[in-house]
Amino acid sequence: MASVVTVNDIINLLDEMAPPELAESWDNVGLMLGRRNKPVRRLLLALDMTQETVTQALAKKADMLITHHPAIFHKLGNVTDADWQQELLLQLAENGVAVYSAHTNLDCVANGVNSVLAKRLRLQDADVLDTVSGLGSIGELEQPSKLHDFAVFVKKALQADYLTVGDAGRKVKRVAVCGGAGADLIGLALAQGADTLVTGDVKYHEAQQAVFSGLNIIDAGHQPTELPVLDDLADRLSLRFTEKHWDVAIQVARETLLLKHI
Repeated sequence: MASVVTVNDIINLLDEMAPPELAESWDNVGLMLGRRNKPVRRLLLALDMTQETVTQALAKKADMLITHHPAIFHKLGNVTDADWQQELLLQLAENGVAVYSAHTNLDCVANGVNSVLAKRLRLQDADVLDTVSGLGSIGELEQPSKLHDFAVFVKKALQADYLTVGDAGRKVKRVAVCGGAGADLIGLALAQGADTLVTGDVKYHEAQQAVFSGLNIIDAGHQPTELPVLDDLADRLSLRFTEKHWDVAIQVARETLLLKHI
């Protein structure tokens, strides 16, 4: 007979896979909402706590929602329905759904956001880009590619609605990646011999810095560069649950891309 699995059991497993102490000092990770002793039979994984994912959590009768971006980031002075995020917390609390978030600690671990992104883009011999923070990955394409051809592949591989590309006039072979917003890693990507950086949330002057310094840059969007980790995390959790004989169902939320090309 399967043992009763609690929120605390899930937390212990997630903390093992992405230790909270690896999170950046400004970050907020861990249990955001709920009782640790609550039994868990159904999990929903999502990038964000939005009305879309909360509606799915309630419809699927999830006992726990696991998000990448923190469900609570800034200190709360109150929790009311006057704020859209607090309204979502109220909906979850009223339905007994616990919320746990793994953010920058999931970015930097093996099999985290960046290593999964590197695999999705078929980078070989991928390694950590920033060895201090653990952020980013860098690896090699099997064959050199024209920037346009590689960008088309990235768009398809990440199911991105659109890309923004900065062309430094170089063939693509050694590629650095950083899920989310990784323009801060332009200097490190160049120092480690990258000819191309794939990330999201690139600003105009950051693109200038990259291109004029000899680095192609592809902005594939914040969401598309981070979403791949969810399926990978679901698979790894499923394997661990099987090893532990835990009867917990895992599903990945369907999340509409927030920013679209029109």
